[in-house]
Amino acid sequence: MARCTRTQNLEVHHKNRAGGNDIGNAEVLCEPCHQATRSFGVPGKSPPAFSQEVKTRAISNAGNRCQCTRTGSCH
Repeated sequence: MARCTRTQNLEVHHKNRAGGNDIGNAEVLCEPCHQATRSFGVPGKSPPAFSQEVKTRAISNAGNRCQCTRTGSCH
């Protein structure tokens, strides 16, 4: 699958709402890819925000670009 190439407006998304706030549950997505996730905008308990340290580390680990490999209209 092709990876999204966007490098702007990156957000750190929880892979699993109940998965915690550590780096293992973090996925870096651009805004359109984040909005295309199944959980975006779905009512329910939102997980606590990631710490700035986890956000910075996740973005660095992602090479400062979106990690989305989904097919569809997000990219």
